[in-house]
Amino acid sequence: MDGPEPLRFTDILTTASAVANYMGQADVSANHVLHAIAILRGEESMESLGRPVSPLVPRPPGGGGSDPLVREVARRWFDRLGGEVSAELDEAQLAELQRDLAAIAGE
Repeated sequence: MDGPEPLRFTDILTTASAVANYMGQADVSANHVLHAIAILRGEESMESLGRPVSPLVPRPPGGGGSDPLVREVARRWFDRLGGEVSAELDEAQLAELQRDLAAIAGE
């Protein structure tokens, strides 16, 4: 048995943005990224996060980005992966990324 398929870093970040949007949040948080990883691994579903917030519901002004600490983690990992947009994370890298995110999420 080979284990889970590696996840592409860009898919993690894109899914995290979708999670934040689904939850009606303007900015991507560390928790959104952790949920994205769980969704991509089949451990959670988007629906398990609760009822979606309509895009017609006004969002807080100035949003649409990410928490500065999340942005720093993403930048550090992007550099670590050689700036390759389609880079895949193996299980050890994924576990380390999750630890980095949990540390800033306060988990």
